[in-house]
Amino acid sequence: MRMKAAVLRNPGAAVEILDVELDPPHAGEALVRIAACGVCASDLHVVDGDLPEPLPLVLGHEASGVVVDTGSGVERVRPGDHVVLALVPSCGDCESCKSGRPNFCELGGRMAATGTLADGTSRLSVEGETLHHFNSVSSFAEYAVVPESAAVPIRRDVPLNVAALVGCAVMTGFGAAVLRAHVEPGSVAVVYGAGGVGLSAVLGCGLAGARAIVAADPVAFKRETALALGATHAVDPVSEDVPALARELTDGRGADYAFDTAGAPGVVAQAYEAVRRGGIVVAVGIPPLDATADLPAPSLPREEKIVTGSFYGSCRPHQDMPLVLDLYKEGRLDLEALITREFALDEINEGFAAMNAGEVARGVIRF
Repeated sequence: MRMKAAVLRNPGAAVEILDVELDPPHAGEALVRIAACGVCASDLHVVDGDLPEPLPLVLGHEASGVVVDTGSGVERVRPGDHVVLALVPSCGDCESCKSGRPNFCELGGRMAATGTLADGTSRLSVEGETLHHFNSVSSFAEYAVVPESAAVPIRRDVPLNVAALVGCAVMTGFGAAVLRAHVEPGSVAVVYGAGGVGLSAVLGCGLAGARAIVAADPVAFKRETALALGATHAVDPVSEDVPALARELTDGRGADYAFDTAGAPGVVAQAYEAVRRGGIVVAVGIPPLDATADLPAPSLPREEKIVTGSFYGSCRPHQDMPLVLDLYKEGRLDLEALITREFALDEINEGFAAMNAGEVARGVIRF
């Protein structure tokens, strides 16, 4: 079928909206009509060249939609199902999948690295030229063919523009707080970065019962949004001493948890300074490829601080994504507040510009 899709040919170039050919789903794949797709910094990193990917490709990875058709052997979804698209498919057979860590699926990793689907080929082309898939999803498009395991069935009473955010930002930030750090009631948390992922971490810390949540972001709009979503303090890390505030809130001990959702150089080190002895630092944001984390080596054995990562919120998509949407429907997670603006597909470059300027918590492409 022919459809409109957002194509990137070269880093630094504008994203083009082209007529793209999409082949039917193969065995184990599903055809999904895209309803909404979040504009994520990961897409912008590809556009800017900071995140190398096989090119040319169709961008987009944080999406929801409705299943239209399936290839042979598909059992988890059927036409008419509402789904969130998971950017890490899971084969179910590798050691990571068998050990309960499908976010580390070896096959999913290979697909992401090569820009293909499981059989090593693409379903996307334009005028005979093969296009690559982005994270097995490529959802800045009217339709997407995805692995069956990447289509997570969800309840039908959730607005699909809200559901889309669970495909990346919400699951990544919420999962970092709840599934990776296991934030405890009465604790103090610091969240560096108040974009879609950071704000989702704020929501996760709040749901877990943290008594104080410090959101650190240089953009005033994002700090205001963090306060509206449950942060107790919002500070500018450029002009204010975040670790000092964490100690002030805890009689000099430091925060129990600190989350780096920005991935900016130096943030992990500041997060390490902000937490108490035995505290937990969770690195969530993707830094530049050549970045390093400079930590004070003498304190590592003496203070027993834990520094860990969280990829995709350490989630199990088919279990955790429906749970998050249940929490939303129960009124316990205000996911709608994350959506600042909506754009049409041909306004995608405006969406990137708004995100780059710090004007949105999350922009969403609506189809």
